[in-house]
Amino acid sequence: MPNDQRHTPAQARDRALRLAVIASVLAKGFSMLCTVAQVPVALHYLGPESYGLWIALMSVYGLLNFVDFGLGVGMQQKMAEAFAQNDARRLRQTFHSGVAALALLGAAGLLAGLPLGWLGDWGRWFGVTDPVLRNQAPAALALIVLGFGLGLPGNAVVRLGGALQLGRWHAVWNATGNGLTLLVVWLITRADAGFLALVAASALLPTVQNLGLWWQLRRRLDWRGPGEGLLPRAEWRGFLRASFLFTFPQFSIAALNWLPPLVISLGAGAGAVTAFNLIQRLLGPLSQGQVILLTPLWPAYTEARLRGDWLWLRRAERRALATSLALIAAMGLACASAEPLIRLWVGSAAVPLDPRLIWLTGLWSALLIVGLHYVFFLVGLDRLRALAFHAALGGTAAVAGLLIGGLQHGAVEALALGCIGYAAFGLPGMIVASYRRPMTSSSSA
Repeated sequence: MPNDQRHTPAQARDRALRLAVIASVLAKGFSMLCTVAQVPVALHYLGPESYGLWIALMSVYGLLNFVDFGLGVGMQQKMAEAFAQNDARRLRQTFHSGVAALALLGAAGLLAGLPLGWLGDWGRWFGVTDPVLRNQAPAALALIVLGFGLGLPGNAVVRLGGALQLGRWHAVWNATGNGLTLLVVWLITRADAGFLALVAASALLPTVQNLGLWWQLRRRLDWRGPGEGLLPRAEWRGFLRASFLFTFPQFSIAALNWLPPLVISLGAGAGAVTAFNLIQRLLGPLSQGQVILLTPLWPAYTEARLRGDWLWLRRAERRALATSLALIAAMGLACASAEPLIRLWVGSAAVPLDPRLIWLTGLWSALLIVGLHYVFFLVGLDRLRALAFHAALGGTAAVAGLLIGGLQHGAVEALALGCIGYAAFGLPGMIVASYRRPMTSSSSA
């Protein structure tokens, strides 16, 4: 008898979550080790300013890749619903529709972004002082745009794995990609291939891991031939409307994750990004711990809602919140020991750290953990309008604080005002919306 017939939906859901978390812990652990090893290799090779510019450029890549007008999240939500309802035809149609939409968006990004990258005086705008590095900045940004445009359709594959509650497969391929990136970065430093080679590897290698995941998922689903086509016109419009609502929480998450290094670079210069990034990377394993939990939990929330399993849904949310708060407590301990840990980590390449920057980076990361918990829970509850409103409000306030503080003062002021904006205008509304009653299967208000 097939495995999914020997268990109740709740038991199958719990089993999928356990497998996803175990596999993700192992894969993410390997990925984190690769990142830990990569930082000192790159920092010793590039120096503080080139390293800071590299991080600022990768922040641009993260922003571009993360903000896709909600198409990725919208298609994952629709595919999770089709999976919960055993509708194989709609699952495949939604996937193909999402790939087509992301491909068009990627092509538009290439047409607009490549000339902008080549023609802009990005070295000056990023605050680069080294003349050679300043001349390389436009080409480096063009490589970032190229990686974004070519890789964006592959994000649909990641969303498909999440919808099928097979996030563990994505974690494994992500770990493989991180291992490959570490190897390539090391080879670049050994061959002294230069800054642009490092940027190209960072921007283009993620596409490889998505191709591997697609090969595995396609075999699992036994998808052969041309497929089922795209969604019917009426469902396509509904898909786009739902995706549009996801734009606002995506904007908020992207701003919290990727905007600080970019703002710091624009305001204080590329060299100032290095100190912030080292602290952020030190706290990264704790942030990734929450991602390991939430990645498989989100589609499970959706499935539980559609099946009316409210008791399981609330119990899972409480456990996820307790885990998130424990991770925040661990961040406090890491911040208290940040300076000796970073010196031990990167050795002579360590840069001076302002204690205020350490604790504000910790606060920023903690707010991201809390916000992400409620974003995923509201998506699972299908309370998309409330999520869109409060995420847009909080994200806008956070970005305004970052820009005002960063462009006029520096990194410390940027993070302080950004934290105030998000904590005051985004989180309270999302928390209230998450616990609003009554809970219904179609509560999207």
